Amino acid sequence: MRTFALLAAMALAVTAWSCGGGSKSSPPPTTVAASPTADSATKSPAVSTPETSATSPATADTGTLDEVTGIVGSVNNASRTIQIDRLSGAAVTRITVDSSTVIKTASGDTITLSEVHVSDRIVASGRLNDRQDALVATNVTVQDVLPGAQPGG
Repeated sequence: MRTFALLAAMALAVTAWSCGGGSKSSPPPTTVAASPTADSATKSPAVSTPETSATSPATADTGTLDEVTGIVGSVNNASRTIQIDRLSGAAVTRITVDSSTVIKTASGDTITLSEVHVSDRIVASGRLNDRQDALVATNVTVQDVLPGAQPGG
């Protein structure tokens, strides 16, 4: 009975190894991935396109949205800008708001720029301006800071 079990285990191991299974399963997928290079005209662009599209937006700022989180330091209604103390995100401290910018509260209510106050926490998304010193916001979410929530508050 032991001999039969030993032979069955060996047969199973040989079968798994010849089919690409077992502990050395990484070489067959590499070989399979390398085999379609004969079809490189159809397979290669599909493989390189995700890599290209993943790196292209990172190198070209025109296709990416940036986001910044911060605490409002000042609001200028005349120039339609918000100065912030940046907490995270894009390396800017000024957010520019235009007529197409959607400003909402954390609960989802739409508000105007004049309803944004110093010490509010905001998350803004949009595109960096040409000088890359301000974020031209498409969306701004405002969260009121509760008294006592900040040090010294």
